Amino acid sequence: MKLFILASLLLTIITNSGMAAEKISREGTEWCNIWLNSATSSDKERILFVGDSITNAYFNPVSKLLKGKAYCAKLTTSACVSDPIFLEQLGVMFNNYNYSVIHFNNGLHGFGYTEEEYKAGYENALKFIQQKAPKTKIILALSTPLKSTSSQNSLNPRVDKRNEIVRELAKKYDATVNDLHVISKGHPEYYSDPYHYKAEAVKLQSKKVAEAIAPK
Repeated sequence: MKLFILASLLLTIITNSGMAAEKISREGTEWCNIWLNSATSSDKERILFVGDSITNAYFNPVSKLLKGKAYCAKLTTSACVSDPIFLEQLGVMFNNYNYSVIHFNNGLHGFGYTEEEYKAGYENALKFIQQKAPKTKIILALSTPLKSTSSQNSLNPRVDKRNEIVRELAKKYDATVNDLHVISKGHPEYYSDPYHYKAEAVKLQSKKVAEAIAPK
């Protein structure tokens, strides 16, 4: 009996040690969407949009603005770059497809991670992208602010810090920055809820994204 208890205790310690080696912080509901327009066509370049529900909102309008110039694909997910599952999701997008541009937007989920953990996860994602697509142009979007008149406004200093990290990593990895934050900062009238936007703001975001990808 003593030997059994000792073996069980040792197994528990080993298991808990393995779990502690990789921190996972998730929300009550997690989700992931993959979409490829004109998936069987290859006569035009393909653009990949990586993001969350903000990206979900501007994906179709941007696709319309780029019609005739490029085909668009998206990976939108609630997973923060710090979540180990994020790179697994992202890796699927490189199976059988190449991209001329990747527009990357991640920062409004995963507040259970510290900014140091966020930076490490974001840098790992950039390294992964450069490994999978070394010739692809990378555009890093700054995260949009939360509605200033809502209780979630308390998270905005963290959003600002994360955007500083994105700017820093953009320089390190020779990526372009697309400032989507500036569009809605100080404009509570643009919001449909503390995180999301009315059509007017989505239109402004879409125009800025399309111009970052295909400058006139």
